[in-house]
Amino acid sequence: MGQWRAPTTGEGEPVSRHGQSGPSERQRQVLAAIVREYARTGQPVGSRTAREAHGIEASSATIRNDMAALADLGLIEQPHTSAGRRPTDRGYRYFVEHVMDEAPLELRETARLRSAFRRGVDSAPDVLREAARLLAELLRCPAVVMSPREPSRQLEHFHASPVSSRNVLLVLVTSDGHVENRLVELPAPVTGAQLECLSEILNRRMVGAEVGALRRMDVEALAAEMGDLTLPIRLLEALLRGMEREAQHDVYIDGVSHIMEDPEFQRARELREMVQTLYQERLLRQLLRPFVQERRVSIRIGTENPLPEARGCGVVAKTYVGG
Repeated sequence: MGQWRAPTTGEGEPVSRHGQSGPSERQRQVLAAIVREYARTGQPVGSRTAREAHGIEASSATIRNDMAALADLGLIEQPHTSAGRRPTDRGYRYFVEHVMDEAPLELRETARLRSAFRRGVDSAPDVLREAARLLAELLRCPAVVMSPREPSRQLEHFHASPVSSRNVLLVLVTSDGHVENRLVELPAPVTGAQLECLSEILNRRMVGAEVGALRRMDVEALAAEMGDLTLPIRLLEALLRGMEREAQHDVYIDGVSHIMEDPEFQRARELREMVQTLYQERLLRQLLRPFVQERRVSIRIGTENPLPEARGCGVVAKTYVGG
């Protein structure tokens, strides 16, 4: 049998099997108690805990009935090993959109942020690195800050030198002083003389052009210009491809150790997988790119995240404007 998934009304309210449209006010209180208690302990929540820890004025029996209704709405579920309940992804979503109140930063937290940035930072990367550190410190969870996509740089100098017969070190110096070293493996051998000839031609023709323009050069014309030292077209294409690196977002992360405090990551395997994900910049870029076009705070919960590696957690993101 497939898992029951409650339909919703046009207003986003879940509808139960029995036609109930959305939870009652007390059921919202019960849902809030389950979400908050489960977030605090990582353990399924029983009716007595929900009543006593969160001050719900109802008997345990009444709360159990409310839990049954919430389960019917697809907002909570019962793990097979426990009599307690835990929120589903849909339950978390309902809590965020209909139950949770916004809480502004306390004055002392705002003062800390202002003080940190008044101390001054030397560069844009330093600002972003400090922002990640402060967010992680305030929220007690991992924080990731992604830079704007870096601009394409202009070529100032190029040099290719052999490391072995089939491995070539490309050194690109750009107009802003940035130096990139790229090791390219070729499908056939090349000589030092051929690479010197290529370097001379590219420095003569391409200085001042965007680095990405190297990839779009006419390789047949380049091969002809190299004369007796020419390289096969496929080798030239491989070299030019190696020179190009797509402009990308830099990623700054802090607070990874905070997940060890999270009760949901107490099992070694889940903790290891999450830490490995957080240290893979490629995955973090994939995770955050969908948020770039958003203009408000965006929240993705569990299976709403496109990356399988992030479906065991929630992501809260907001774009920023520099200046």
